[in-house]
Amino acid sequence: MKRAPLSSIVPYLVLGLVFAWSCWHVASIRRVAVDTDKVTLRIGHWMLHAGMRESFDLAITDYQKLHPDVSIEQIPVPIRSYAMWLRTRLVGETAPDITGLSAVGEEIAGRYYLPLDAYASQPNPYNAGTPLEGVPWRDTFVDGLESVRNLLGPVSGELYGVNLQINTLRLYFNRNLLRAVTGSDAPPVTFAELRALGDQIAAYNARTGTKLVPIASCGPYSRYLFNTLVPSQTQRFAVESSPSLNLSVSPQDMATAFLRGEWTYATPAFRSGLELMREVTSLMPPGFSQLERDDALFAYLQQQAVMFYAGSWDYGVLVRDGPFPTGVTSLPLPDRDDPKYGRFVLGPISEVAGSPEAILGITRTSRHPEVALDFLRFLSCRSVATTFSRESHRISSVVGTPPPPDAPGLAPVLNGEVNGFGIDFTYLAGGNTNRAFQNNLHRALGPKGDLDDFIKAVESTMPENLRRDLAQAALGQQREIRRLDSQLAFALTRSDPKPGEWSRLAEAQSIRQQERLPLVQEFFP
Repeated sequence: MKRAPLSSIVPYLVLGLVFAWSCWHVASIRRVAVDTDKVTLRIGHWMLHAGMRESFDLAITDYQKLHPDVSIEQIPVPIRSYAMWLRTRLVGETAPDITGLSAVGEEIAGRYYLPLDAYASQPNPYNAGTPLEGVPWRDTFVDGLESVRNLLGPVSGELYGVNLQINTLRLYFNRNLLRAVTGSDAPPVTFAELRALGDQIAAYNARTGTKLVPIASCGPYSRYLFNTLVPSQTQRFAVESSPSLNLSVSPQDMATAFLRGEWTYATPAFRSGLELMREVTSLMPPGFSQLERDDALFAYLQQQAVMFYAGSWDYGVLVRDGPFPTGVTSLPLPDRDDPKYGRFVLGPISEVAGSPEAILGITRTSRHPEVALDFLRFLSCRSVATTFSRESHRISSVVGTPPPPDAPGLAPVLNGEVNGFGIDFTYLAGGNTNRAFQNNLHRALGPKGDLDDFIKAVESTMPENLRRDLAQAALGQQREIRRLDSQLAFALTRSDPKPGEWSRLAEAQSIRQQERLPLVQEFFP
């Protein structure tokens, strides 16, 4: 009888050893959790940017000094694998007590996370002795946690998390290079000045033999830039053409208006937005759309680019790794006096809505939800928020917390006009129209870009793509309406109804029906 070759046995041995180690590892974690006299709390998140883990460590250390019977472990997970890691942990009921709520929709939040509404109306005890003492927890956040509620509970209205920070998008600039090129480290204020700076950098390159790029960029970050610039051209359109008269135009509104023939990409405001996109790409490196974030970041840190348009989450690494002083400013937008783009502009755009970041929630499987809640309150009190902001170089969401001392420019601009909207259908269900837009964008950009060629290519398939996307939107709305039917029926049978719960759910259902009915009647009879 022949023996199996050793090479065929080795893989099974390795698998057996890995399985044995996994069993031991899981058992040891559970044994530690059971055997220790301390309460063990775990917090899992994706925030690996410079300063974030260190800020969490500082907060954990301070909390453990106040509560020596509590031990807190931080579990940072790379963002590329975070969504899969979180979903696996939630389904397997092994998720940490607190997790970051990234790529989590309302169904997942409602199933796996504890609602926090009952606690949000209570004061945060860790704000004692500050101007926020006695203030309801939700009102200690700059937007009253409405952005988190709208993100995670748009239908139910439930609050499933709190956000520790607010994201902004900013134009970072190398002060030394800017001074060498222009004689001053003052950044451009208007888009016309930004264009002029591009010309100055070209002249500097010709004079010195350098190859400086005005703005380091990449595929994902260029879309951030486009979606900041283009709304300056759709401000007036949003105010004048808002179907709901709420000064905004949703992707669904845009889609239905196009199918009715109310606009095309040749419409002056939309074409102007495309021209603005084409013009700003002349300030970026060739092939920017094929680059990734790390490529753009490296180019800026290596002083191959004068400026870098990125999020507030990137500022910490620029400070840590940049061998030069970095300045911070808002992206220069066309003003009303701009001879080319000013006719569509209402004025500077307000950032009051903000973009919530570092959203944390308590999982339903937490063994110590009361301790997890207490730690969330601690993280979001004024004193800890101030330290967190300073150490992480990020903007806190807590009222009255100063921005990082070295970067006040990261703070959102609160005064200004209503924002316009992007024209690439990024947030329309289905994604077919957005893919067609992105796949053809190369036709419009660059020195040889042809807007007419782009418009012809995109609009040749837009009616079909929009109908497919709107069908997906209608299907999603139907699912939400059915889910609300169940929630409404349950709310009527509860012996301890929450105040206003039925009215809130009925209102949400009415809104979804109002959105879906004309869509179905007009386009899918």
